[in-house]
Amino acid sequence: MTGRVTISLPDELLALLDAEAEALGRPRSELVQEATASYLGKTAEERAVEARRERMLRALEGMRTMAERHEIRDDRPSLEILREIRETEDSAPLRDVRRKP
Repeated sequence: MTGRVTISLPDELLALLDAEAEALGRPRSELVQEATASYLGKTAEERAVEARRERMLRALEGMRTMAERHEIRDDRPSLEILREIRETEDSAPLRDVRRKP
């Protein structure tokens, strides 16, 4: 027995789905069935791991493009700047916060 489901997809996603179905020579509904079965077959832990990986990849991409979005005010290496901060009296309150018992 087969049931019918009506869903809405963003135009972009629908275009990708149609292109993939055409490339494989398979009906769109067959790909949706396969994708749904694959998603539901995974455990919650597997989905959480995948979601975490995607967040990490987005964060890495954000870090790669950070220079394009922000003005660089000091071109020294980060470690050199951090060492300088640690050696000044201005950083003493920061060190004290980290060393709380």
